[in-house]
Amino acid sequence: MSQFAVIGLGRFGATVAAILFDSGHEVLAVDLDVTAVQRIKDHATRAVVLDARDKQRLRALGVGDCDVVIVSLGDSIEASSLVTLHLKDLGVRRIIAKANSDDHARLLELIGADEIVSPEKQAAERVANRLRGAGSLDYIPLGERFTIREVMAPKEFHGKSLAELKVRNRFGVQVLAVRESRTGDVTVSPPADFVVRDHHILVVLGANPDLDRLVELGSR
Repeated sequence: MSQFAVIGLGRFGATVAAILFDSGHEVLAVDLDVTAVQRIKDHATRAVVLDARDKQRLRALGVGDCDVVIVSLGDSIEASSLVTLHLKDLGVRRIIAKANSDDHARLLELIGADEIVSPEKQAAERVANRLRGAGSLDYIPLGERFTIREVMAPKEFHGKSLAELKVRNRFGVQVLAVRESRTGDVTVSPPADFVVRDHHILVVLGANPDLDRLVELGSR
């Protein structure tokens, strides 16, 4: 069981805290807003009203002992940057910080945040990439070059086995799973003799240009 702290209990921070707590982890939830702290108290190990810009109070709270600290302080670039700096000084092992712009993300990275998340930007990218091709259903970025996508099985795949299709050799992508569009059933790591049908959705991993070629084929 890991120890987490979430600093900033807006929609993003509160959701992260609740999911971690409900998954069995210890969660310290921190916000200056009393109402926000009251809302999360049943979904956190401890919920504390605190101005996280005060390094000494963070130290006294034991934040430095947490495995991971998530900083989610809304639109305040100054506050999130200062808190991230304090966390580095306190020796936090992993800091995940929410950014609201590219400049904000760059600043947090320079200060020493281990991971930057931009929920609105990432959500927009997922929607745009899902809509840009009719054959692409969902999209999970893995860094800048690689992606996991759901792709409708192209017509030329129907009735053929994965071995016959040679998807990796032809497209440079790996089929991780196949989902039945009618029932929702999922076959993970399908065998080479798995036969693709017209109602199948392929969950594939690969470099973005290679995936684009497969998506284009699926949209024809």
